Amino acid sequence: MTLTRANLESLLVKRCGGLMSLVDMAVTTAGANADLNDPLQYALRYGEYEVADITSVSNSDIAEVEDADIDLILDVAELRLLENIQGNFNLVDITNGPESEKYSQAANVIEKRLSRLQDKVDSYYPAPSTYAMLSVPVGRTDAYNADE
Repeated sequence: MTLTRANLESLLVKRCGGLMSLVDMAVTTAGANADLNDPLQYALRYGEYEVADITSVSNSDIAEVEDADIDLILDVAELRLLENIQGNFNLVDITNGPESEKYSQAANVIEKRLSRLQDKVDSYYPAPSTYAMLSVPVGRTDAYNADE
């Protein structure tokens, strides 16, 4: 089976759909959800895949993903999606007489999920080579010899 954008959207919406709804993000899974472009392009680039247009991830971009990298792509896309949800979260606690809505609880859930998922991504998946530290061997260029 070839992996499609709709497949990835479906799984991301299953993971984060309730939180997406809280911040008025679309929860569609037909393969053209604009709110999932950023998480998908970020995850693909993190996995060292090329994306032709970062504003519109296509099935041809996703078709290149190897089976061994599907979990990486999903976890990193979910991480970026949660960051986007957190960035758009502007709901506050409301009390009206005996009724109250505690949106701060949702904000706490988002923060905890982000932290756990970041730990998972950091421990399960190596950083892409584009983010790797540069290592340069250092040697003396003068005539100094420590053995003399």
